[in-house]
Amino acid sequence: MQEMVPAAFQPTRWSLVIQSQGQGETAHRALEELCAAYWFPLYAWSRRCGASPSDAEDYVQGFFIQVLQKQLFAAANPELGKLRTFMLIAFRRHVHDEQRKENRQKRGGGQVVSFDAAEAEAWYEVEQIEGESADHLFDRQWALTVLDLTLAKLEQQAESRGKGAEFALLRPFLTGEGDATEYEKAGREAGMSANTFKVAVHRLRARFREALRREIAETQPAGANVDEEMSYLLRVLSGV
Repeated sequence: MQEMVPAAFQPTRWSLVIQSQGQGETAHRALEELCAAYWFPLYAWSRRCGASPSDAEDYVQGFFIQVLQKQLFAAANPELGKLRTFMLIAFRRHVHDEQRKENRQKRGGGQVVSFDAAEAEAWYEVEQIEGESADHLFDRQWALTVLDLTLAKLEQQAESRGKGAEFALLRPFLTGEGDATEYEKAGREAGMSANTFKVAVHRLRARFREALRREIAETQPAGANVDEEMSYLLRVLSGV
């Protein structure tokens, strides 16, 4: 049975990087969580740089294999910068080194990240924007990953309180205002009046914004301007 960590002591993203440098089950779980969260921004970056789907998969798998086998994150220091920047610089260096090798590790030589290559390519085809740079695509996918992680935590919290069904009804209203009819219909399903449901939406938005800020803070160095990074990622998502 997997050891459960109390909610108040959940590891931050940077602490996961530090934990992944060690050995044993704790390091393995930390690396697994990092891989699951951040493999697609790296895959999308390499594809945008011209790598084929199979090469992009090789790069991502090889990168995390090096993290595991060669303690690639041993030089990582959360005081030196953003996790987003560190991850891309480390991956860019890995890809450059791989491209210089004549006998690069082929697919099937070991996997750390579990993903369907065809599904990954389908995601990439949907997510890419014509003329977008590889670095901007990486930042946009990173921002989407942070949003997904935040929503997953809020959903987990709601389910732990027995309010998973209510969260499912509220969630579509997080990103936009609904009209009176939509509030009335959703409120009726939740057993609330339209006005009560609207208040619940506004409260969830406030919790979401605070949870998003905490999630972003976990990837920043101590003393960093979290609001500045949050504003940047939201601008990236809006296409500015």
